[in-house]
Amino acid sequence: MFKYFTNDQKNTYEFKSHKTYKLNQSNITRHQFLSASSHSTSASYYHFARINFYLSGSDYTVNNPLFNRVPTIGDKKQPGIFLNKFYSTGSLCFISQLQFNEGIKKGSFSLTDNSTAATIKIVDDNKGNLYSTNATYSQSISALSSSDNYVGNIFYDIGAFTIMETASFNGSVNYSDVTSGNYNVEYQGTNTITTYEWACEALPNELNNTTNVTAYHSNGLGQLKDNLTGSNVPTYITEVGLYDDQNTLMGCARLSKPIPKSTKIPMRFYVRMDY
Repeated sequence: MFKYFTNDQKNTYEFKSHKTYKLNQSNITRHQFLSASSHSTSASYYHFARINFYLSGSDYTVNNPLFNRVPTIGDKKQPGIFLNKFYSTGSLCFISQLQFNEGIKKGSFSLTDNSTAATIKIVDDNKGNLYSTNATYSQSISALSSSDNYVGNIFYDIGAFTIMETASFNGSVNYSDVTSGNYNVEYQGTNTITTYEWACEALPNELNNTTNVTAYHSNGLGQLKDNLTGSNVPTYITEVGLYDDQNTLMGCARLSKPIPKSTKIPMRFYVRMDY
């Protein structure tokens, strides 16, 4: 017994799910760059950061800030991000996409580096800026997450973060030492889950015959057994199958217990599938 769905009986929903990841330096690729380095690789990462993260992708930005307004793969010009700290040296760190899926959830990132003389704790401010929560020194009396005191950036969509500050954390440890030894990061990766919903409706005069072959005589005439023909023996619904246009079974939802099929009121069953 088949029944076709109407458009108003099919719905699609999407929601964001988040998974917590805890990684250390062995799971993260770090590149320290230096613009004046004779080492071509170190210099190339400087240009990579300059073009893809901190400028517009054009050398013309050096003389004309107008070009710096163009979004790039790393800097999508989201409101509130500070990009005023880009020096001749810094650190680029990349997390594998397998470890964050669609992106890093804003406000969930934290980095703890205890390989130096003092433990440094760095978090993101939900806008793409990284700042230290326990810094002894600051560049101004402004907030630790201000454009004066932020220490780097995180680019949520591509799983990359930078440590750009070169000043001192506490007078003996510099931010340039962060990520050079052992450290840990924790954050939440984002994944979109799509839910498909079908409203399976059965009116009183529909779907009242059972498909259970054991309910019929073996004479092949499609006759119910004598003890199942009374009005006090209803048809029970035990499962709902979903079929494609070629009547091929695509999925089956089983009820926790058989439900008597009503011949007096409409019945509706909701089938949902997530993936």
